[in-house]
Amino acid sequence: MHSINEIIDEVNADLQLQADFCLTEQEQQVLLNNGLLFFTAERIRPYITKLSDYLRETPRKDRVWTMYKATDVCNKHLGFYALALINDSNCD
Repeated sequence: MHSINEIIDEVNADLQLQADFCLTEQEQQVLLNNGLLFFTAERIRPYITKLSDYLRETPRKDRVWTMYKATDVCNKHLGFYALALINDSNCD
């Protein structure tokens, strides 16, 4: 079993190691409280290629997080990205 703080630490480590991407303290707090964190395209654009590669190459069972991309239904423009903790993570 992992505590939610350990899971957040693992997410931070993954983001930093895989894409040199660091969450702000505020972003970490939102993720801690909600298990979900939204990013604008501008915020994540410099990192998205490396993060996509990591997510594609790492089996879901070996990760505690994933990322989704949302587009506007009307014009198909990118709306935002969402980093989500995977629900089947065992945490206290």
